[in-house]
Amino acid sequence: MLFRIIYMFLAGSVSIVVEGFFIERFLNICRNKKIFLQDLHRENNTYIKAKILKSDFKEIASIAKKTKCKVKIEKKSGVPFFIGKYRKRKVFAVAVLVIAIFIFIMTKFIWNIEVLGNEKISSDEIISLVGEYGIEIGKLKSKIDTEKISNSIRLKREDLSWIGITVKGTNAIITVEEITEKPEIIDKNNICNIVASKDAIISKLVVQSGTARVKEGDEVKEGDVLVEGIMEGEHTGARYVNAEADVFGKNCYEKEKKEEFVQNETTKTGNEEKKNEICINKFKINFNKGVSKFENYDTIVSSRKVKLFSNFYLPIEIKKITNIELANEQKKYSEEELKAKIEKELDEELEKEYEISKYEDKYKKRDVVVNPKEDGLIVKVTYEVQEEIGIKKNID
Repeated sequence: MLFRIIYMFLAGSVSIVVEGFFIERFLNICRNKKIFLQDLHRENNTYIKAKILKSDFKEIASIAKKTKCKVKIEKKSGVPFFIGKYRKRKVFAVAVLVIAIFIFIMTKFIWNIEVLGNEKISSDEIISLVGEYGIEIGKLKSKIDTEKISNSIRLKREDLSWIGITVKGTNAIITVEEITEKPEIIDKNNICNIVASKDAIISKLVVQSGTARVKEGDEVKEGDVLVEGIMEGEHTGARYVNAEADVFGKNCYEKEKKEEFVQNETTKTGNEEKKNEICINKFKINFNKGVSKFENYDTIVSSRKVKLFSNFYLPIEIKKITNIELANEQKKYSEEELKAKIEKELDEELEKEYEISKYEDKYKKRDVVVNPKEDGLIVKVTYEVQEEIGIKKNID
């Protein structure tokens, strides 16, 4: 059935209406002559609708005349009619030819660069890196030696264990594997000390083997020896060992901020204006010229590259520009509202700087101090956190 539908589209088809008192005879003759009537719909004993091949219409007209029926064409469809409709339109034919040539030429160039597998290194940095070796937007594909470039980058970058470059269609796919730092492996038979991994105040120290060189409450710096890999016995004397201990350190992270009860704030009014822009390589077509009608606004730009297939990009980028109107207004906070606002801001700043959320609740303590003033509040947020700071280091 699907094959016949495709065939009728390629060969051309016509939708017909047949009227007459001898419809049954008409249908029987069509059946005997093996003329296929697709989508046959019978309204009543004297009226039918159907779709037939373009090449069968003359035969259908002859059968209709023989059975004293009237046949009328309602619709023509398919490739032959499409070509026939536009074959006299030279401009259209030339345009189709120009577009076909344009697309063919575009397939010879790189119009998109896709980066996969990166986590620590940004995609922009990798795109810039491969650009130094000639992989960039608008570059002729035949001039790119992917294997040579991959080898050159691997020799240059120590933070990449592997990089693969594949060109599919007009898309250059850069796949990378970043080097993961492996912790130093300490052989239990080796002699080692336990040192501080960061500055802290010792809050807990439990030694299984070795000799403690600090005590609870001591302030230590990164790299200080906490437990030395040596033990002294009354009869055995000094002997070197692999130090083992649980060492926890305490740090305090704090931030303070003052804000007034009355503040000028920027809010969204809900009004927006949208503009469109098409970029053909470096050429821009702006459909909404002129400045924004808003006095204050934020601009959000989203873009997408035009592609015909999954890896067949064209040098055409469609940008949608949205301007969101902003208004300045004064807002008066109550003491509780202002306190909550400042606390939230300080918590976000502490999280960004010290990653407070990575500490379990049982190992962190939060304290808030509020100092009221006539025109506002001074708020200080302090986090006291504890974590294991002892790491092993081989004794040279």
